Amino acid sequence: MKTRRNHIWMIVLAALAICIFATPQVQAHFPWLLLEDGAIAPGSSLKWVIGYGHRFPLSGFMKGDELEEVLIIGPGGTEKMDAKDLAGIELSSPSTLTKEGGYIIAAKRKSGFVTKTTEGYKHQPKKGLKNVLASFLSHSYMKAIANVGDAGGKVDAVVGHDLEIVPLANPADLRPGDYLPIKVLFKGKPFKTDFLATYGGFSTENGVFAYAASTDKDGMGKVRILAPGAWLIKVSHKLPYSDPEMCDTESFLADCTFEIQ
Repeated sequence: MKTRRNHIWMIVLAALAICIFATPQVQAHFPWLLLEDGAIAPGSSLKWVIGYGHRFPLSGFMKGDELEEVLIIGPGGTEKMDAKDLAGIELSSPSTLTKEGGYIIAAKRKSGFVTKTTEGYKHQPKKGLKNVLASFLSHSYMKAIANVGDAGGKVDAVVGHDLEIVPLANPADLRPGDYLPIKVLFKGKPFKTDFLATYGGFSTENGVFAYAASTDKDGMGKVRILAPGAWLIKVSHKLPYSDPEMCDTESFLADCTFEIQ
């Protein structure tokens, strides 16, 4: 399995040479965390890139300095990455991870206004602009699940993102045919909503997902694991913006990535 994961990672990094780095936000695009290896030995560092686009796992890439916050949550507590650790495309944990168990990498992208006009997208509120077609304030939240050593462990810590996917089982314990139970929270409360999931290799088309389902009134849902490899779960929500002169809607997006052996 190590060979397969490394092969996928080599393809991803090779794509850096031909992809245009993603700096602006557009409505159909979203970011996700893609780990080099979701299962590492104690004393190793976690390494990842930030995918960006609408085709998982290979699409565009985002630079780390577009993130507002990155937390690494594990058996030893929570570590917050400094701005100096977020430079470039390839990111890694500031220190090696020595405690065995499950880990969560949680990231928040810097929020921003996006306005679509007849002349294209403007990364600002719609106020003062002409020929506006739509405008929104975008918030994006990402998680990735990793494991250090063979201990496994819980990965259900609530980070506190406005929109959040909480895995209720460690993906390291699952195999194709199993279900991953999840809980979706909005503003810290259980959220009844639709969600999507897919895995690397399912499709090369934009916006195509392998699985669609809904959470119940308690925010509970489950994803059927259809294949081994890299997985992504995605949920989104929109609300009218509080000041309609600035923009039309406030958009929230959250996703969670993990590996299945």
